[in-house]
Amino acid sequence: MANTLIHESRRLQFPLDTLVDALIELEYKQGHWPSKATVVGASIENLGAGNAVLVLSVHRTENGQLSERRYTSPMIAAAIVNYCVTMRVPIPRKSSKSIQVLADGVVLVLENTVIVQSRHEELSTLPAGSVQPPPPASPDGPEAPAPAADLSSPNGSATAAPEPAADTTPPDSPPEPAESPPDAA
Repeated sequence: MANTLIHESRRLQFPLDTLVDALIELEYKQGHWPSKATVVGASIENLGAGNAVLVLSVHRTENGQLSERRYTSPMIAAAIVNYCVTMRVPIPRKSSKSIQVLADGVVLVLENTVIVQSRHEELSTLPAGSVQPPPPASPDGPEAPAPAADLSSPNGSATAAPEPAADTTPPDSPPEPAESPPDAA
């Protein structure tokens, strides 16, 4: 049997507020998120060529200080993948992953190719539509099989199905089941 390919392409779009959640989740897991901190602002700086910086303005309530945290594209990508795993959004492990920067968020692009076994042989290289059905049987040739019988006749009685044509053979009967050995206890 031949193999066939399935190409998968998915786009997971993360608006700015979801990106902020993803970054806080990752920073908290790694022990880098300051305790008692509140995000008071967020923006995306598109640096071009698929690179971006996400800037968070963070207010620390214990000392009233306002600081800025900057995240590069690799950190954003890591936060998105971590967030998807945490939230149980399926991501194929072997897929190629890239990021596209939008004005109001980021898109994680997943591309994957899967090889599966085909249920048919190699296809012909003939153009579609070039293969014609065989011509109908001539009146002098072999008799065509009769159409299926109508099971409900106008008078309400069932009619029997016609006999199979002479050129068909009934299927072989299945083999007898093998005897199973006795249980050893």
